[in-house]
Amino acid sequence: AEGHCRVPMNFKPDGFRLGQWVGTQRAAKDRMSPERKRRLDDVGFIWDPYAADWEEGFSKLLQFKENEGHCRVPKQFKLNGFNLGQWVSVQRIAKASLYSDRKQRLDDLGFIWDPFAAAWEEGFSKLLQFKRMEGDLKVATSFKLDGYNLGRWVSKQRTTKESMSPERRQRLDDIGFVWDPLAEAW
Repeated sequence: AEGHCRVPMNFKPDGFRLGQWVGTQRAAKDRMSPERKRRLDDVGFIWDPYAADWEEGFSKLLQFKENEGHCRVPKQFKLNGFNLGQWVSVQRIAKASLYSDRKQRLDDLGFIWDPFAAAWEEGFSKLLQFKRMEGDLKVATSFKLDGYNLGRWVSKQRTTKESMSPERRQRLDDIGFVWDPLAEAW
């Protein structure tokens, strides 16, 4: 696309190896004359394409949060042709090796590093809300709370009891979770 300076390495307009030339300019950045550097800056030359790609992804994530109010980006989600869901997945995978300033920027935005843990915490929070409202934990399978399918979440906890972490199980036990609704008097 025109209007940018992203040149593929093998790009050769009219036989000129522009892609290689761009790579040479990047490698020579610290040795070139200020005038030459300024001329490249003036045309929007991208000195670090990886940083530019990261900034583009972060910009799209900001846009997503402004529109949706959260950072829970679906895995296949695209924003104006940019595969934001994939970018988010890469950040999660690379968490340990991310530059600390990038990690901090994502944290400040409310980035979800572990979507499965976040989803569980959301369900637990809704269950606590239900208990405050109703005074018990007798949630019908089809019950929804503010559009959230709490009944389905509760059923999932019951079916995954044996594979659930001891910490989660304990948290549910501590609030009086009903593991077997048929055995308990409703």
